[in-house]
Amino acid sequence: MSLALAFSGTASSALAADEGSALENMLVRDSKVELQLRTYFFDKLNPAPKNPNQAWALGGWLGYESGWLGDVLSFGLTGYTSQPLWAPADAPGSNLLTATQGGYSVLGLAYGALKLFDQTLTGGRFEVNQPEVNLFDNRMTPQTFQGGALTGKLVGVDYFAGYLSDVKQRNATTFISMAQAAGAPSDVSSGMWLVGFRGEPVKDLILRLSSYHVPDVLNSTYADAAWTTAVADGMKLRLGAQTIYQRSTGSNSLGVFSVGYGGVKADLTSGGLTATLGYNQTGRNSSLRSPYSSWAGYTSMLIQDFYSAGQKAFLFGAAYDFKAAGAPGLMLAGNIATGFDAINPATGAAVANSTEYDIDLNYRFSDKSWPKWAQPLWLRMRAGVLVPAGGGARTENYRIILNYPFELK
Repeated sequence: MSLALAFSGTASSALAADEGSALENMLVRDSKVELQLRTYFFDKLNPAPKNPNQAWALGGWLGYESGWLGDVLSFGLTGYTSQPLWAPADAPGSNLLTATQGGYSVLGLAYGALKLFDQTLTGGRFEVNQPEVNLFDNRMTPQTFQGGALTGKLVGVDYFAGYLSDVKQRNATTFISMAQAAGAPSDVSSGMWLVGFRGEPVKDLILRLSSYHVPDVLNSTYADAAWTTAVADGMKLRLGAQTIYQRSTGSNSLGVFSVGYGGVKADLTSGGLTATLGYNQTGRNSSLRSPYSSWAGYTSMLIQDFYSAGQKAFLFGAAYDFKAAGAPGLMLAGNIATGFDAINPATGAAVANSTEYDIDLNYRFSDKSWPKWAQPLWLRMRAGVLVPAGGGARTENYRIILNYPFELK
C-alpha cells in the first residue's frame, strides 16, 4: 500500500513539473516581445480657406505574444503610442496625433486565442486583415478591433468569420462602435458581422471574397481575382479584377443608398521594372464608403481615392526595383490617376474632374552589407499632388516615414 502511495506521489509530482514547464514555455521560452519604432512627418497643403495638416511624431508600439499552452491556448498584449515632435496648433488633421495635436497612448491589443483542429477562435482586442476591414496602417499606429473571430483553413480556403463590436481608430485612445465609426448617429451602436475567404483554385490564380453587415448602417461586399502568368522574354503579366457592392440597411441611419463599383488592372514586369494600367468606375447612385480601412480600389492614391458617384478613373503607373541594377532595397514608384464624370448624387450636378500625381521612394536597409543593427530599418518618402481640371487650386501632400522594427525576444 505504501509503495502504491509513493508511486502515486511521484507521478503527481512529475505531472505537476510537466505542467509547470509547459506554462513556463508558453510565457517565456516560446513567447515573442516585439518593438516597432516609427517616426512620421506629414505635411498636407490644402486649398484656401482650409488650414494645412501638419505634424511630426515619434512613437510606435510594444507587443507581447505568448507561445501556445498545449498547442491550444495563447494570448497577446500590445500598447501603442504617438508623441509630438512638431505640431503646429493651427494645422491639426494629420491623424498622426489627436485632433488637438496632442500625443496619445492606448492598449490596442489584448486578446486570448483558442486553437482546436487547426482552427483558431480569438476574442478581445485583435487585428483584422480583410480587404475592407483592416489595420489601416498609414499613420503612426494601426486600427484594432474588439470582438470575436474564428479563422483557419478548410478545403484549401483561408477563412475569417467574426463579430466586431468596436474599433480603435488610428489616432484614438478609446474604442467606438462600428456604427459610429461609419458616421451613424450616436443612438445607433451596431456592431459588424464579417466573413472573408481567400483561395487559390489553380496555380497563380488568387480569389478573394469578403462581406460585412452593420445593422441599420450599411452592408458591403467585395470580390477580386488576380492571375499571374509568364510571357515572352522572361516577363510576367498580372491581371486583376475587382467589384464592390454597398447598400444601406435597416433604419438607414446614413440615408438610403446603393452603389456598385468595378475595376480592372494589369501589371507587366520585366527585370526590375513594372508597368501598371488600371481602370475603375463607380455607379451614379452614391459615392462609395470606406470607413474601416484604406480604400481597397485600384485607384487609391495618397490624397484622393477616385470613388465618387459616377466617377470613372484611369491609373497609369511604373515602379523600379533597383536590386536589378545592383542596389538592393531601393525601390521607386510613380502613379498617375485621372478621374472624370463624377456627379453629386443628390442633385446630379457634375463635379470637377481631377488628376493626381504620386511618387513613392522606399529604401530597406536589409542588404547584408549594412550592419546587422541597421538591417530592420525602412525609410519611405512619399509625395502627391492633386490638380483639378480648369486650373483650380491644387492639394499637395508630403510624407516621410522611418520604421525600425526588431524583436526584443
